[in-house]
Amino acid sequence: MKKRVLLVDDEPEICFLLRNLLKRQGMDCRIANSLKEARSAVSQDRYDAVFLDVHLSDGLGYELIDDLRKSSKSVLCIAISAVDAERVNAERAGADRFISKPFSQADILGALSPISNSTHTDQ
Repeated sequence: MKKRVLLVDDEPEICFLLRNLLKRQGMDCRIANSLKEARSAVSQDRYDAVFLDVHLSDGLGYELIDDLRKSSKSVLCIAISAVDAERVNAERAGADRFISKPFSQADILGALSPISNSTHTDQ
């Protein structure tokens, strides 16, 4: 079964890069460019992992973590931000990982290692 990943970022270029990288790894990706779109995506589907840009046009990405945990307790929440000082806030909000922008392919794939190595999802 393919792993499902939600990409939440208001920069289309970041979403494009992440989607292409993850598709090459055999993952299904959905993109949301705002907190509102992400909430809609979470209400419609379940995901194995979610990349959450911290600063979105309509709020803070890590505000979505509670909704994600209600959908699936095992969802991997990965906060991403160019502002490294957001690391503490993201971790307090429940993010499993934090990746600073700019990031590398190794950063992204390393953050996904918990779901890459699993064979099932808790949904």
